[in-house]
Amino acid sequence: MAALRHEDEIATVIRVLEEFRRFDPDMPIQYALSFLTIAQNEGLSMGDLAQRLGIAQSSASRNIAALSRWHSFGKDGHDLVEAQEDPRERRRKIVSLTARGHRLVGALRALVSGEAVGAAFAPETSTRPAAKPRRGAPLDLAPTSSSS
Repeated sequence: MAALRHEDEIATVIRVLEEFRRFDPDMPIQYALSFLTIAQNEGLSMGDLAQRLGIAQSSASRNIAALSRWHSFGKDGHDLVEAQEDPRERRRKIVSLTARGHRLVGALRALVSGEAVGAAFAPETSTRPAAKPRRGAPLDLAPTSSSS
């Protein structure tokens, strides 16, 4: 029985990783780990993120840039997190989820708990072609419209 449960847990991890890949087929695992760490510890600083992940602060900053609205060189980011100046210590940047990031966390929680999720996981502004889903329904990160 324990082996079956173990296989189910691994299958869940695989589904979560596949959903990140559907979101961005080229997303490095370090971006996904950074996002998930921020989701668990919203409001931590970039330095704290680097320490928790065991990476250099410059790498944490680069990961946050990719997950933010604007990546580098004017390139669109994923718009999942935002970094703001800490009002008590202006050199520190505090990282939190955007509305889109909260939607992704909700969709991942639904996936892990086995609930049905929506139909589109690809970013609204992506210029990359969407990856073809191999199985299961991709997650819906599109903002919900309150007016028709």
